[in-house]
Amino acid sequence: MKKKKLWILVLAGLFVLAAACTKKETEPEAPAEEAQETEREFANSSVTKLGTYKGIQIHVDLEVTEEEVQAEIDSLLAMNPDARPIEGKTVIEEGDTVNIDFVGRMDGEEFQGGSSQGEGYNLTIGSGSFIPGFEDGLIGKETGTTCELPLTFPEPYNPNPDMSGAEVVFEVTIHDIVELVDAELTDEFVQKNTEYDSVDAYKEAVRTGLAQYKESNRQSEKEYQTIQALIDSSEFDCAEEDLKTLRDSIVEEQEMYASYAGMELSEYLSAYMGMTQEEFDRQVDELARFQLKSRLVIDAVTEAEQIGVTEEEYQEGLDGLAAQYGAENGAAFEEMYGREMIENNLVYDKTIDFIVGSAVES
Repeated sequence: MKKKKLWILVLAGLFVLAAACTKKETEPEAPAEEAQETEREFANSSVTKLGTYKGIQIHVDLEVTEEEVQAEIDSLLAMNPDARPIEGKTVIEEGDTVNIDFVGRMDGEEFQGGSSQGEGYNLTIGSGSFIPGFEDGLIGKETGTTCELPLTFPEPYNPNPDMSGAEVVFEVTIHDIVELVDAELTDEFVQKNTEYDSVDAYKEAVRTGLAQYKESNRQSEKEYQTIQALIDSSEFDCAEEDLKTLRDSIVEEQEMYASYAGMELSEYLSAYMGMTQEEFDRQVDELARFQLKSRLVIDAVTEAEQIGVTEEEYQEGLDGLAAQYGAENGAAFEEMYGREMIENNLVYDKTIDFIVGSAVES
């Protein structure tokens, strides 16, 4: 199965923007010297040797390979396995996968998103995919029967807050206890699981989509390769406390996404990211180190080249950020976030443009 990357092209400028755009507190401002020291998030880490940042050699490959096409196909196959009934097994047990149809009703009326719409759904008992009580309520039931499960949605229920604490009844029709096996790429499979009518049409669409994706992300790939090359040629003193701050932030963000899906992080990683906890921890550490080193080398180049923004550049950038984040105007955006943070962000972007602009593509 193709595994999703936890991070794709998280560049220093974007990271700083997220950090900078935090609404100002309404408390009185600290003296300038104290405020500046507070905003140095990674004061414990440093660049001990800055690598070459002008004329970095990079290669952005836009060719779509057969391996990349096959990886997309494998991902689709893995997400849509064949379900084969297990002969002679009729009573549901913990760990079984069952093919069911269900309709959820609240006060006798079907509610949105509470039905399989007669298409059949493969549910593994004990996976925690449904609300508490649903899967346990099927244990001991027999295939070929229909049952009702009176349940209560959790409170809060982040995927749909309107359903928090709601009392509902699910009518569940149990078709078969099944075994999930690898699917085969056939015209029938393609017609069932995509908008295309043949294997050839689907493969061509995958190839075209990958080519368009690569082209649309060409600049991002160029920026990533350039910053990564600069990191590779530099030397760092990365403090563990700074790395921990970044790791914790990344984990908290993924935990938030998991809560939106009504899952624990481990369940979310398996269902949506296709990775184990060990793989997740490794990618979190890689991303934290990339973020920290990116920030440090960009700071170092800014200082080495004495990069700043003119008043005209500041006003233009301010208006752009205001439009991007839906603020009424530049003045309102500046009132929310403060000139210093906005200016720091614009300097970061300008520094990245300076480094990437001098890169040489081969």
